[in-house]
Amino acid sequence: MMKASKKFWIVLLCITFVAGMTLAGCGGGGTAGGNAAAADPGAAEKVFKWRLVTHQTPGTARYDATVIPFCETVKTASNGRLIIEPFGGGALFPVSDSLDQIMNGVVEMGAIWSGYWGGKDPIFNLAGGIPGDPLYGFEEHCYRVEQQDPILRAAYEKYGVTYLGMFDYAGRDILMSNKPVRSVEDFRGLNVRTSGIGAEFYKALGANGVSVPGGEVYTAMQLGTVDAAEYNDWIVNKEMGFDEVTSYVIEPSMHNGVLSDKDLIVNPKAWNELPDDLKAIVLAARDGARYNSSQKFGVMSKLSATDWREEGVEVIELPEADVARMEDIAFEFLLNYKNSNPSTVEFVEKYAEVLNDLGYTEQAQKLGYGG
Repeated sequence: MMKASKKFWIVLLCITFVAGMTLAGCGGGGTAGGNAAAADPGAAEKVFKWRLVTHQTPGTARYDATVIPFCETVKTASNGRLIIEPFGGGALFPVSDSLDQIMNGVVEMGAIWSGYWGGKDPIFNLAGGIPGDPLYGFEEHCYRVEQQDPILRAAYEKYGVTYLGMFDYAGRDILMSNKPVRSVEDFRGLNVRTSGIGAEFYKALGANGVSVPGGEVYTAMQLGTVDAAEYNDWIVNKEMGFDEVTSYVIEPSMHNGVLSDKDLIVNPKAWNELPDDLKAIVLAARDGARYNSSQKFGVMSKLSATDWREEGVEVIELPEADVARMEDIAFEFLLNYKNSNPSTVEFVEKYAEVLNDLGYTEQAQKLGYGG
């Protein structure tokens, strides 16, 4: 587990204090429920015990360096008044059931990738990763998330869940393969393990999207059930042992760009019952998870990529012309996907605006911005 610097903890405590003052002075500061302590004087002394579910596996960096510190920070900062017990992927129920279980109050909180409920609403697929996305780095992704937060908050509210924003940051997933892919044409007929919007994007490339649970990816690659797979980044994929059953990594990965590895979502009733100071602590601890992920995974990913190469995995860099062609296919796909419902129209239009804001004017124009 990465230990945050002294400077970070000072910043975190300052954020907690300022957020708490904001919530107390503004009747909730935009969060649901107002001041629970004012409605229930005993809430200031009450101990709240929550359960948090995630899709990540205990023992991996994406769990140990974000989920665990988040829960520990909340407990410490609240002097034990809010205790959040974490559960790894599938420990309590299938990950895909998590949204409904949080809505129904079976568990109070989730830190989970949004693509797991893309079948409920296509906006969750888009929020989980945008094919062809050129955005790079933590700061650009955070800007996009901030601009699109109101759209995603409204989408979650339709399904009875309160959205608290991005939990942590992830760089691009990698595409592992046991067949060499050196051009766009090589995707034709390839059986690719994927999830969320990836299946539809690979179909546009001529490949076949195959659904395989994360815990079965190793065997699927080993036995040839799939030719290729995208699951996570260099770090987590190595922790899962996928480097042992992979011959090639195809770069750049075009099935998604930088993304939110997890959204932080909560049962509305449980959130509304929290006193404002505990809400502020949760949000500050969330910001701590973002900080940890931004600092840790960029460097770790580069180190891990070196390990893959040293183990004999060939990294294939696609030609620039093929990358440009794949981007065109991706943006044509997005233009069609945009019209899935009013929420996706709003999401893609805001995304195009963000691209333009950040200097990706050509890509923004491909999505109709300024046209």
